[in-house]
Amino acid sequence: MQYQIDAQHRLRIGIVGVGSHAYRNILPTLSYLPVELTAIADVDVARAEKVARQFGVGAVYQSAEDMYANADIEAVLLVVSAGLHPQLAISAFRHGLHVYMEKPAAARAEQVEHMLAARGDRVCVVGYKKAFMPATRKALEIIGDAQNAPLRTLMGLYPISLPENIVELVEAGEPNAWLANGCHPLSALLTLAGPATAVTMHRGRHDGGAAIIEHACGAISNLHLAAHAPGSQPIERYFAVAGSSSIEIVNSRELIHQRGIEFKYSHATSYLTGEGAQVWAAQNHLNSPENMPVMTQGLFGGLKHFFDCVLSQQPVSIGTLEFAHHLTKVWEAVAYSQGKRIVLN
Repeated sequence: MQYQIDAQHRLRIGIVGVGSHAYRNILPTLSYLPVELTAIADVDVARAEKVARQFGVGAVYQSAEDMYANADIEAVLLVVSAGLHPQLAISAFRHGLHVYMEKPAAARAEQVEHMLAARGDRVCVVGYKKAFMPATRKALEIIGDAQNAPLRTLMGLYPISLPENIVELVEAGEPNAWLANGCHPLSALLTLAGPATAVTMHRGRHDGGAAIIEHACGAISNLHLAAHAPGSQPIERYFAVAGSSSIEIVNSRELIHQRGIEFKYSHATSYLTGEGAQVWAAQNHLNSPENMPVMTQGLFGGLKHFFDCVLSQQPVSIGTLEFAHHLTKVWEAVAYSQGKRIVLN
């Protein structure tokens, strides 16, 4: 990690949208990245001016188009609702700008296709933070080890529900929790197990449900929708069975790799044998960057990958628009399944 103040070359960037999420998460994280924030665009000009004064930004615009045309920037961060991403991203590409956008990329897969067609040689990263979580990257490394093959099953547990009228909400493009947050666990599952080939969604009578996802690698994943569990308490889980070991991610801050012990049922006398478990955990008593939520939840990782790719002129490998397109198709399939198996193209 390189602090902004120490960077020899800083990428000149603008940001579209400085609401709550940008103010709480995106802007503070820029301190750990090689950037120079030079322009802000927000329909609420008064708010944009306050933020500009706080962060020492000289240029404020009421529209993204004005910023694209007039600001001295190389890249833009889109921190607005998903419905605005396609138009704003396509325009940015046409102005020669690299684009980072917060999740989800769009409300429909067709809209992602339009962005893909317009991207050209510009760098574009979508901030599906669960794909960038250090715990996810480490779990992927473990799963990718030949001795842990094959990946057999994978479960994600996330506090979300699928509204009864989800089809109407999707087709109308209306805001809903599945659009805003369903992409989180899906991005983790698709990162760990790879592309999906089919989806079947089962919804219970009491706002519960499970999505069964078949993956091209042969694994089956289960997204358990745990709505109404207290979201203020640790609940998010990912559990994989790979080869003869298991990998568990607990609330983004702990990774447990169970490798098995020397064991004989009814005759073993100790559980402290063999390789046992490897455990990695963030430390709350250390006020250092790797333990901060913006790091453990993957927000920093997504932004860093974007800026690294722009500065090094390397292709994007995580959070690509292609990944976003596939994820959105899976997201749509979950909404439309209604208990029926949907095969993905």
